Amino acid sequence: VILELLERVEMLERRVGVERIGAKSSESSADVMEPDTMSDAGKFEGENSEVAPGTVVVGEGDVERALERSLTRAGVLLLPSGFLEIEPALSYSRQEDSTPSLIMSDSLLAAADTELNANTLNADLEMRLGLPWDSQLEVGLPYQWRNVESVNSFGFVPFESSSQSGSALGDIRLGLAKTLLREGLWRPDIVGRVTWDTASGEREDNRVPLGGGFNELRGSLSMIKRQDPIAIVGGLTYEYSFEDSQIKPGPLIGASFGSFIALSPETSMRFIFSGGYQYESELAGDTLVGSDRTLGTFIIGGTTLLAPGLLFNLSVNVGLTDDADDFGVLVSLPFRFDNPLY
Repeated sequence: VILELLERVEMLERRVGVERIGAKSSESSADVMEPDTMSDAGKFEGENSEVAPGTVVVGEGDVERALERSLTRAGVLLLPSGFLEIEPALSYSRQEDSTPSLIMSDSLLAAADTELNANTLNADLEMRLGLPWDSQLEVGLPYQWRNVESVNSFGFVPFESSSQSGSALGDIRLGLAKTLLREGLWRPDIVGRVTWDTASGEREDNRVPLGGGFNELRGSLSMIKRQDPIAIVGGLTYEYSFEDSQIKPGPLIGASFGSFIALSPETSMRFIFSGGYQYESELAGDTLVGSDRTLGTFIIGGTTLLAPGLLFNLSVNVGLTDDADDFGVLVSLPFRFDNPLY
């Protein structure tokens, strides 16, 4: 066990550029290093010699925070007080729905299929700021572009198609998170969060529905329990939408469960299942029968530390139900400033 630990330490020291001082033989005992010289020799190699091109020199503190930063991005851990993190993100999703329809041909009714294909591109800028008393401020600025294509087919042969595109600013998010319980021997870390999705976004553009324009209040609880090198996470969510223009989307309840795995000090992966149910919407006080939705998504993602303060995040979403997006990809670059703002 000791030999395996020594090999692991030597591998990590070579990776971060730490120079190990070997013992001097008795023949060279006259050239003993002075204490000050020996202390300088233990510094990072990047301070005393040239680093090979393409090598990322990562400090010990950054290595220790690699997995924690992934958990902070997921919302199960909060930033220390005064620290600021900014995350630009770009995501793409694809949804395909097919419904039967009827067409008139030569005074005859025939069965056909109508396929709706939606491609959505989201650009998002999120800011997280650590506050005193184990709390955190969160702000999100989204922008959405969406293309919807309608294809009518008869006997598996497309005969008519149309396409519309729309784009607009999404709903600006304002949130406040607070650590409610610290992890113990058996209990997990619990973070409570309240988020307000403002009605700043557009509901539609060029007759393309964008899904914004409603005031929504969302509360959630996030839990984490560590079993190194694995962190088990879970969450519960409830979202309530306020009525606007006699339209009231149904409330949404959701749950998630998964794990984060540290593959190395600089890299981690995550596997998460997320599900939810949205109740039927209302129009002018009347319930729209059949407007409820069942959502299920499986998420596979990974993060790696590109440089001190800069994290690269990539995730792939696979829809498990008809109401969820069939496929999605997200890329983001969370950046944390080294020095606290206060």
